[in-house]
Amino acid sequence: MVLKQSLAKNRPLFVKQWFQATIDTYPKQAGKVLGKDANRFDNPVGAVTRETIEDVFDHITGEYTRESLEKKLDPVIRIRAVQSFCASDAVSFVFALKPIGEKILEPELLLDFHRLVDQIALAAFNKLMSCKEEIFLLKAAESKRRIHRAFERAGLVAELPEKDLVGSHKS
Repeated sequence: MVLKQSLAKNRPLFVKQWFQATIDTYPKQAGKVLGKDANRFDNPVGAVTRETIEDVFDHITGEYTRESLEKKLDPVIRIRAVQSFCASDAVSFVFALKPIGEKILEPELLLDFHRLVDQIALAAFNKLMSCKEEIFLLKAAESKRRIHRAFERAGLVAELPEKDLVGSHKS
């Protein structure tokens, strides 16, 4: 409980530094653009990143589960899943919380804080893998459709129902 109170008390500092650390995971030129304006129309990725960080931070100061953390992390993880990040880099922004906490929190809270960051990272990784699976299934379904259309045009197959094109695996 003391950790959550300390996090809530230091919220503005944590959120500001975590957002900047997240932006710093992007190439330098992209980071300049993403860190500028949090306007959803001029900078949608920056705005979603800031909002997600704020939501996750507020969420961890209350009661949460891994599933609820995954739901809060969803917007930023979906973006990072389609960008050119490898899995470890896509979730690395979560671990940026550790050095931030080490500067802000009292030493006796750090062990619990590190455990909390690890829980957030596990939730982020689960969400990333779920997003990557969705992307893979969408690409596979599109490939099936494209190949089937080519075969239809060539007169090699009859019409295939949409349910067979999409596949039987649904998440």
